[in-house]
Amino acid sequence: MEKPREFNIDSIFKDDNYLIPLYQRNYAWEETQVTQLIQDVWDYACFEGNSNYYIGTLVVHSREINKMIHYETIDGQQRLTTINILLSVLKNEFNVIVNPGYESKLKFHSRPLSSETLKSLSDNPLNNSHRNSKMQQAYLDMKKKLKELFKTKAISKEDFVEYLLKNVIILRVEVPVDTDLNHYFEIMNNRGEQLEKHEILKAELLIHLKDEPKESDAFSMIWDACSNMERYIQYGFRKDYRDAIFNEKNWDEIPNDFESIVSITKGIVTTKTAGEKISFLEIAKSETINIGEEAKDEDNSDIQFNSVVSFPNFLLHVLRVFTQNNVPLDDKRLLETFKKELEKDKNGNLRSDGGKNKFVKEFGYSLLKCKFLFDKYIIKREYKSNGDHWSLKSIKLGEKQKRYYSNTFSIENNNKQILMLLSMFHVSFPQMIYKHWLNGALNFLFNDYDKVIKEEDYIEYLESICDAFYFDRFGNNVLDYYDIIYKNNSKAVNTSINEDNLNQGTNVQNFIFNRLDYLLWRSIIIQKDETFNIENINQFDFSFRSSVEHFFPQHPKQGADLETVSKEMLDNFGNLCLISRNKNSELSNYSPKAKAEHYSKSTTIESLKQLLMIQQKDKWDEDAIAGHQVKMITILNTFS
Repeated sequence: MEKPREFNIDSIFKDDNYLIPLYQRNYAWEETQVTQLIQDVWDYACFEGNSNYYIGTLVVHSREINKMIHYETIDGQQRLTTINILLSVLKNEFNVIVNPGYESKLKFHSRPLSSETLKSLSDNPLNNSHRNSKMQQAYLDMKKKLKELFKTKAISKEDFVEYLLKNVIILRVEVPVDTDLNHYFEIMNNRGEQLEKHEILKAELLIHLKDEPKESDAFSMIWDACSNMERYIQYGFRKDYRDAIFNEKNWDEIPNDFESIVSITKGIVTTKTAGEKISFLEIAKSETINIGEEAKDEDNSDIQFNSVVSFPNFLLHVLRVFTQNNVPLDDKRLLETFKKELEKDKNGNLRSDGGKNKFVKEFGYSLLKCKFLFDKYIIKREYKSNGDHWSLKSIKLGEKQKRYYSNTFSIENNNKQILMLLSMFHVSFPQMIYKHWLNGALNFLFNDYDKVIKEEDYIEYLESICDAFYFDRFGNNVLDYYDIIYKNNSKAVNTSINEDNLNQGTNVQNFIFNRLDYLLWRSIIIQKDETFNIENINQFDFSFRSSVEHFFPQHPKQGADLETVSKEMLDNFGNLCLISRNKNSELSNYSPKAKAEHYSKSTTIESLKQLLMIQQKDKWDEDAIAGHQVKMITILNTFS
């Protein structure tokens, strides 16, 4: 048996051959996983450039094929395939010298299309015919992500590439030749759960309340009530505490400070008697130390919600709002980020034990307040038996004290407009680390809250931050998100953008397209502007579209009767729109008329910009592209 070996990205395909067996699923990574891997490496290259970054384990089983050893990949094939595609991106798009022949060192058993796609991505990335669409899209996502990161100039392209190739490590473990693979899979699927970082963090914070059992119990109860992001916070508390904390008449108020919560919950009985020590592990794994049975959402059992953010990431949003410091929103650095903020105050002075005690209590209250505001004023994905959709709802009190969910704002158009703004942001920035819009919204809600948030103020804020993200991130003077939100109060400083950001073909950022679709929707639905006429516009909702389509195709199908369009005009913003991947994959080479015919049969709206282009399908030439470009940029550059 080979000892576990470390390989960097530059050497993983240098000498060895790998085989993906048929029983493994085909390549399935989406944009989120691909770009998150690159983002993780970028973060480590920026902040931990002198150390290695381990991206996981590759478990293999040695097989001899045609007198050559091939490593059948048992675990880690998605990551291994992504690395292979990444090498092609580096070679073709960024002129990086990589070890030759890497593209032939990874094969898919009985899946010739996948094997051929890896080779074609290396040899001719511009030819997108007859390819595995997932691999093709991963290539484009990596190219787009790397170009985006290099623009930030946090580190040089050369330094990042060197770190990526030399310091990013994957550990290869070879199982014995006689291994029972079925038994191995059974073991892999039944591995014990490890302690999560947020559980460790809870224990570390509670240590500073060890001499105050009532305060410790109150903090623990708040933490656990907030930790389930899929459930409204009121249902995270036992009924008697719930009614006292949120006002049993309406469940729509919270106490003024942490001490008020302690006074409400002082009757909690812990599992330990007074003075008896609770271990670090018990604190971390406990779900509120025996405060009673879990509250049930009995009145709305047919409704389920999905949060737009995870609990570890939410903790970092709360920390930034609470401290007003530029803390990273990267939950991989959760423990070190909290430790840094706990150790020193805003002036950089070391906190005393009393200062740390106060910090924990105030953070506990901020956590409660932020989760309360999050549930009421931030969108969720709502699932019912008849389907799912975005929702912006709060808990209301009906007849006979029955609770139900209803729109947060009573004026339907206002509620819908806020929902559209929030969903526009969410789908534009799917990665947790980039949800600066959420941090801005929470900061506004946290500081503006006085028992009620005025809907007109909330709309004004969200449109203001939308303007700022556009003008201050795509102008010649690019500002940091933290500066936009906390130093500039989410008001745009720049008044124009660099239009080179628009004419980049598939590299145009998703947010730009989604901002435009929101402004078109607002113009028609809210402002009743009759300049544009889009049928069934009320059916439009923001979804996770991540593929930029050229309406006039880059590679027209043979036999298509189309005029010639220059490469410059092909990549012009006027010829582009954002649609879902599967639509772009199946229709990318079709003529504008053929695409229009296909979409006329669709029950969903992919893009409002696309529908405006479809209206000119009969003569979509360079003049039409240029005219559409002018109209769309005029709308994009309009302040809300």
